[in-house]
Amino acid sequence: MTTKAFQKIYTKIDNITKATVTLRATGVGNDELATVGGHLAQVVKIMGDQVTLQVFEGTEGISTDAEVLFHGVPPTLKVGDGLAGRFFNAYGEPLEGGAPVEGEEREIGGPTVNPFRRRQPSELIATGIAGIDLNNTIVSGQKIPFFADPDQPYNQVMANVALRAKADKIILGGMGMTNDDFLYFKNLFENAGVLDRIVCFVNTTENPPVERLLVPDMALTAAEYFAADKGEKVLVLLTDMTLYADALAIVSNRMDQIPSKDSMPARSTRILQRSTRRLCSCHRVVRLPSSL
Repeated sequence: MTTKAFQKIYTKIDNITKATVTLRATGVGNDELATVGGHLAQVVKIMGDQVTLQVFEGTEGISTDAEVLFHGVPPTLKVGDGLAGRFFNAYGEPLEGGAPVEGEEREIGGPTVNPFRRRQPSELIATGIAGIDLNNTIVSGQKIPFFADPDQPYNQVMANVALRAKADKIILGGMGMTNDDFLYFKNLFENAGVLDRIVCFVNTTENPPVERLLVPDMALTAAEYFAADKGEKVLVLLTDMTLYADALAIVSNRMDQIPSKDSMPARSTRILQRSTRRLCSCHRVVRLPSSL
């Protein structure tokens, strides 16, 4: 271990799996970001001085003497009015290469609000789609899923909901999107002239699957800013929750964790439950995932 510019740099890794590295370190927090051999990683487990890091791009090419530098902070997102009309990756970085967002930096994995303090959901969010408004009405502060077969055009339905919904801001979280789907949403919003009320966080099939795990929290952090801080009506669209769960399974298998009877790790259930509680704690935010 060496020290550089008042930061500890560790150079001895005890164990390497397909997705994680384990080393001895002190003064490290859970969910803290780190750099392992130039690759971004995150603390996922701490047992005494044994720290396990999940490497977002995988551990291929990382040796046991690779430099490990802890950042001292968990994943964050800068929130501000500059989020509107922009497209970001899973780390909250602009995809179009524009200037970074100026604003307050917030931790994306924040705690949920006590549900007892929530205002009773009663405000209709009209979508203009009869099958939803009449049979499965969206109410501010609630969530509804879209169940669909893989060959059904659920993304097109979600795009129509985004265009027609009476909401001030639409937050789109795309997990495992194909480039065609991403370009479809982008071109549709631009051509409809509603880009100024759209905020999009995207992980495509070309990106590492583990990055998908950041997208829901990025989207919900942005939604909480516009809903709680700005007092706006916000509609959150998450697609595709199936690919999100698949990413959890991939990561857990690479970490050599024992899956449950349905091949899904227990961690996936915990994260989905936490996201649901956090989402419903904000009385103006609605999640509309495409499938589960």
